[in-house]
Amino acid sequence: MLPRIRVKPRNPNFDIRNLFIQVYKAYPGFMFGRDDINLSNSVILPPSALQELSQLKNFGTSKDSVVLFKILNIKLNIYTHCGVKEFTAEEGCCYLPINMFDKLCLVEGQQVNLRALSLKQGTFIKLQPYKTEFTTISNPKTILEYNLRDYFCVTEGDTISIKFGNKIYDIEVIQCKPEKQIRTLNCNLEVDFVPPKDYKEPEKQTTNIKFNSEKQDRKLTKEEINKQITDNKFKGHHFRIDGKEVTQNQAKKIIKQKEQENTEDNYDPRKCRIISNPRPEFKYVEL
Repeated sequence: MLPRIRVKPRNPNFDIRNLFIQVYKAYPGFMFGRDDINLSNSVILPPSALQELSQLKNFGTSKDSVVLFKILNIKLNIYTHCGVKEFTAEEGCCYLPINMFDKLCLVEGQQVNLRALSLKQGTFIKLQPYKTEFTTISNPKTILEYNLRDYFCVTEGDTISIKFGNKIYDIEVIQCKPEKQIRTLNCNLEVDFVPPKDYKEPEKQTTNIKFNSEKQDRKLTKEEINKQITDNKFKGHHFRIDGKEVTQNQAKKIIKQKEQENTEDNYDPRKCRIISNPRPEFKYVEL
């Protein structure tokens, strides 16, 4: 007679009546004619899924309860989390938003595994827009809060699509707290933004000042010295008493003296005078 073995479950709250695991063929939402699911992370399931979910023990017991799923690419072992939009798909099929379809690296008709579960309420989320154009919108956090109503849960690495006006902006989920996957329905989330992916820091404008060292180091010729030190008033030349030629340093001193003399000659005291005690203006009043 074999001995009896009592196996304890890993989770003491585990109940087989709360287990929902199904395999469906996945297709993108546009093949079902429903492009609106692309602005959410909810899938469309067949009516039989609703019947099985209604038989779960805790299904619909609370007002805030929403059915969440872990959807898994069986071949590549890539997963994310999602909600359910409606139960109108064909039997054996499910339709996914295009961002979720691309993240799971699926092919049309490839099998995915759906498992119902519950996630912790989120407290913090860090987001990164794909384009800097999203940051130019006035009050982007309010727009994000409005569009997050269609996202019952998020997972790190997911892409959130937000529609504002006639444009759709994609935002990537960088970090979630307290876990990598959180429930975002009816909770207060602290939102933080990271610079967009296409953001480029403005280049520092540096003024390149090029000094012409050749002109500074090059020695002046006799003709250049005579042209620079020639007096415009008397048209004469500078000579030393000993009869030798004017040196480079002496020529520079003469040039500086000429510049000072020119500024003094061009000085007009009438333009620089200070007006003190101006005459008051008299107003004539008729008596």
